[in-house]
Amino acid sequence: MKVSVIVPVYNTEKYLRCCLDSLVNQTLDDIEIIIIDDKSPDNSALIIDEYKKKYDNKIKVIHNKTNKGIGYNRNIGIKKSSGKYIMFIDSDDYLDRSACEKLYSKAENEQLDLVLCNFHKMLEKDDELEEITPDFVIPYFEKTTLDKNPNLLLEVNLAPWNKLYKKELLDGVSFPENLKYEDAIVVMKAMARAKKMGIVDEKLNYYLVRSKSETTVMDKRVFDILKVTNMIIEELKNHSYYNKIEKYVAAWCIRNLFRYTLQQKNQKDKKLASRFIDEVFEFLDSNFPCWKNNEIWKKRSFLKRVIEGNKTLTKIYCKAFWLKSQKLIFNYKTKD
Repeated sequence: MKVSVIVPVYNTEKYLRCCLDSLVNQTLDDIEIIIIDDKSPDNSALIIDEYKKKYDNKIKVIHNKTNKGIGYNRNIGIKKSSGKYIMFIDSDDYLDRSACEKLYSKAENEQLDLVLCNFHKMLEKDDELEEITPDFVIPYFEKTTLDKNPNLLLEVNLAPWNKLYKKELLDGVSFPENLKYEDAIVVMKAMARAKKMGIVDEKLNYYLVRSKSETTVMDKRVFDILKVTNMIIEELKNHSYYNKIEKYVAAWCIRNLFRYTLQQKNQKDKKLASRFIDEVFEFLDSNFPCWKNNEIWKKRSFLKRVIEGNKTLTKIYCKAFWLKSQKLIFNYKTKD
């Protein structure tokens, strides 16, 4: 078996057929599709069984008796896989028909442990999908390793779905269960351990942004990002080249954590938002005492650094956004 594609499913009946159609119609024939139904209360299980009946030679199905969470589902998918390579896809996303073939061929031709690709970012709007500009595009690079090209820490998204992993690369690696942002630690471990990685410089994945998806909801689980970030730092410290890449690790932590502090403008619990902002600054001070002098972060625009790098200004920014939102809601209700 060349490639195993792991598909955790929970409450995505609206998007599931599109996802599965993109998998069963891949141009690479020798693949298996491992679908894990995480006790979905909607009709996802019926759709899965329908596709299993129709494509029995390609599809393996696991129906969980209780809801386990996406980390557990990906882990069980890895254990059940028989492919030389592994891919992950979210059940509300879909692939270009040639994705598996192009990623597999790249891995085989250049003997890569990890292959990346770029992606389309799709916004759901009034039951229509609209392509929007992604937050970033992974630049092309020749086959490399993290110690030779540490800038990849800042250029590669830490989602698992636009990547092909040699199965051996994931030996002893598992997704943390019951943690949000659990995928980041696995992707970072794969990047850190890969002896060779490369990229297919095409958009082969269609990533859907939904207003109420797991990745867009802001709640108390945002604190999990601090746990995950700490796990990533400890993983990278285990590698002999850590001192060479430390400034890049620090820059990644600063950029990533400040993205979440600014997102607290969408946090409903304002006290919780304030506490999270406090803990992020405490985390950075503890792990990287000189973070404000990080030469990579200092390349950010002056205004962004002023707001992001100041705890008080960050809170003022979030509060101003919240007050503006409340005013708009009030005006809307008044007009009604």
